[in-house]
Amino acid sequence: MKKINNDIFEISIPEKEGVSSKSILDFLSALYKHDINMHSVLIFRNFKLIFDGYYKPFDENTFHRMFSITKSFVSAGIGILAGKGKINPDEPVINYFPEYAAYNISDITKKATVRNLLEMKSPHEKTAFKQINDDDYVKSFFLLKPSKIPGTAFSYDTSASHTLCALVEKISGKSLLDFLRDEFLNELGFSKDAYCLKDPLGISLGGSGIMARPLDIAVFAHVFLNGGKFWGKFGNKQVIPMNYVNEAVSKRSETFVKGVSMEEKQGYGYQFWRISHNGYICYGIAGQLAVILPDFNFVMITTADTLEIPNGVGRIFELFWDTVYKGLSDGYLPENKNAFLKLLEMKNKLAIKPIEAVNFKRTEKNILWNFSVSENDFGIKNLTVNANEDEGNISFLSSKGEFNLKFGFGRQVENVFPFYKYRCIVSGAFFSERCIVIKCHIIDEEIGAVYIQVDFNDKGYGTMLTKKNVGTGFDEFNRCYLIKITTLDFLPHMR
Repeated sequence: MKKINNDIFEISIPEKEGVSSKSILDFLSALYKHDINMHSVLIFRNFKLIFDGYYKPFDENTFHRMFSITKSFVSAGIGILAGKGKINPDEPVINYFPEYAAYNISDITKKATVRNLLEMKSPHEKTAFKQINDDDYVKSFFLLKPSKIPGTAFSYDTSASHTLCALVEKISGKSLLDFLRDEFLNELGFSKDAYCLKDPLGISLGGSGIMARPLDIAVFAHVFLNGGKFWGKFGNKQVIPMNYVNEAVSKRSETFVKGVSMEEKQGYGYQFWRISHNGYICYGIAGQLAVILPDFNFVMITTADTLEIPNGVGRIFELFWDTVYKGLSDGYLPENKNAFLKLLEMKNKLAIKPIEAVNFKRTEKNILWNFSVSENDFGIKNLTVNANEDEGNISFLSSKGEFNLKFGFGRQVENVFPFYKYRCIVSGAFFSERCIVIKCHIIDEEIGAVYIQVDFNDKGYGTMLTKKNVGTGFDEFNRCYLIKITTLDFLPHMR
């Protein structure tokens, strides 16, 4: 049988593994209809790949920020070290960091155990390093005044995950990924070039930092699906203790109050979320998911950017349960050649949608607008927008240098975002003859969107409105700027 990508997973036909091709087709169609900004969807059954779709410009080899999926990798590291007797989950975590003992640490925080942090029952309701301005993120975890008793209520605390990651790296003497590579990831074909972003002191960002392929996440997820063991041609080597795996993916914390969607209200294990249908997930913000359904020997990996959609991840689940999940069978399904061919056709057309204007079609195909910009904190001035029928360009000067982005109409144009040096794709649309909106998708170590709207009246006065939906940075793209036309060409009624 044909193999793919480092000879990891066999490829099979959905119906041969008891999954309806039509149900996958319906799922992808529903995601598109609901404007869910997907980047990839991979579906596995019985340790075989039955569908992999990548939304251009993403492909099977593109590294993607996996955000809090990283937490589950940290859990694996703790489990392995606990199995070797090098970490005691019921030991107070401060005991592993005596270098911080001299600080004024609360007695409540001193009682927090490794297990408490795994279960997200840390002393903190919110992430410590986002509240204390210190390059030492681990120290901030210990110094932040506690807001609850460890081992009681669940609160999602990324600094707890980061502290656990620091513990893995301290005990193993290796970075998180290098440790897991040496333990089992290398043997399973995990990307040798995958990496994890670091904190200011060089500790892997254990709460959010992994950059990897979707297929790499599938490799990791299948180890947990198989009870911490290899599978198939790799043999059945136990790499994570089975008792730890069983605890990690079971309900250890009640999340009903803190969970936003119904899926988030199903409970939490050791850096894994429980979901309905007796499943569990590795869960990163904005749609980075490894969905594991042990009753069906099923795994689905998604990468996405749902930051602009309220309960966007919940919507992915709703659509999944209503389509693919309903199409699962315990045995073979009859061949459905027509649906399978349509699925392959859709797979080849998957792409991130460009921005589109509704109910407006511009009459002028060529424009050149030059604006002065009122004084501002970022030194932005000399705004220019020019465009033809197919593409355009927006540029200005700022205190950081020259800003220049190309964009397409009805299509994406790939760029490197000025100043931040992130890979991005950009499209634009006219919403009136004097209003253009440019949308930039960030598709790099950050994900999200930056909008620039240039809008002016018949007197030539207007606004450059900017908005960001990106985690960090891009502050100059989250405000309004007053503008005035200095040069205008090819616009009716204003010549």
